[in-house]
Amino acid sequence: MRWILRMGEVLLKSRPVRRFMRKALEKHIIAQVEVRGAKVKIRPWQGMLFLDLIEGDSEVVEDALRHSFGLISADPISSVDVDPAIVAASVISNAPKEEGATFAVQCKRHGQKGEWGSQSFAGAVGAEILALAPHLKVNLGNPQWPVRIALMPDEVGILGEKIICPGGLPTGVQGTVHTDIQNERDFLASWLVMRRGCRLSLSSETNTEFMDVITCWDPYHLEEKWRQKLATAPGPGHIGEIWAVVGDSLSNFDNLENKVPIANLEPLVGWSEDSLEILRQRAGIVKR
Repeated sequence: MRWILRMGEVLLKSRPVRRFMRKALEKHIIAQVEVRGAKVKIRPWQGMLFLDLIEGDSEVVEDALRHSFGLISADPISSVDVDPAIVAASVISNAPKEEGATFAVQCKRHGQKGEWGSQSFAGAVGAEILALAPHLKVNLGNPQWPVRIALMPDEVGILGEKIICPGGLPTGVQGTVHTDIQNERDFLASWLVMRRGCRLSLSSETNTEFMDVITCWDPYHLEEKWRQKLATAPGPGHIGEIWAVVGDSLSNFDNLENKVPIANLEPLVGWSEDSLEILRQRAGIVKR
């Protein structure tokens, strides 16, 4: 099985920074998949990542993707020849049966343009679908059945149901921050900073009730093997160097080994309860 992985903010960076962040993201995804009992291979192409399942279940891979910062979405993909008739025949079993049901072919081209452009190919596939299912109608704005395809130079990818990922920056690329997670608000504050590319340095007094959800997002904290594989920082000599502390309230936070961090981060200041509930769902915790 194969997926197309889409990065967001990473692609806005300069070429050297983009390359550094992409490699960190690839290592992180591979680790996330392996700790869940599967193995994958990743190949970068045209600002995207192609991920192939080597061993294990697709469900655990998709769970790993949902818990990997730096990705905005992932699409299961099935490849067919660049032929509108073949594409239509491959998807027609998913067509709604009711008379007058609507559909639209949503095509995006990747790579060098060949014989087909995205609009012309979408139109040709749509015509083939109508020939196979004349009871359907076209609705480009709000179709009941969106047919999502990726047009590439040598193949067409038929996309499955989109997997929404957390976005942000890959874990660790923005250095290390220290936290003492004692309650839900401490964790949520730390999660927001993790999403901005920071790796957590956990105090020895961190509440162990939160370790399962922390390691779900970052296997670095599972064991030494993963700490060695995933160690990264925004520059040489910065791995493990703590540049900030993060939590819900840091008024009584002690200095670290007599070092004063550059910043105290309290990202939950001003958040409403409704916003916190949305954040809880995104971070994967239930209200305590």
